[in-house]
Amino acid sequence: MNLFLPEVLAVRHVEENEHSAQFVIDLLVPPALAHFPGHFPGMPILPGVVQLDWAVRFAREHLAPNGKFTMMENIKFLALVLPDARVQLTLKRDAENTRIEFSYATSQRKCSSGRIVFGRHE
Repeated sequence: MNLFLPEVLAVRHVEENEHSAQFVIDLLVPPALAHFPGHFPGMPILPGVVQLDWAVRFAREHLAPNGKFTMMENIKFLALVLPDARVQLTLKRDAENTRIEFSYATSQRKCSSGRIVFGRHE
């Protein structure tokens, strides 16, 4: 088991056309993740920066965006992600494959969302 990544339960390629592509990835957040100790004592939660890192990693793996990571936009954290949570990560790219919308959700609610921007560093 990797102590830094979730367990991937399933990957579904939901959409593909000239304007966009979309993947839905079912994840299990193991309680043994290296990110939980100290965040927070007595009530571990998955840090937001880890959710962002995973979104970038899975976007690169499944959507192969054009260019290097540039920035994040419209980041919202709406609900806590706890150990043993099953979450769906939805990734949807635009026609240029430089902007990727992401969201994490449990069966009850959306946990976080935002946009990853890729492009050239000049």
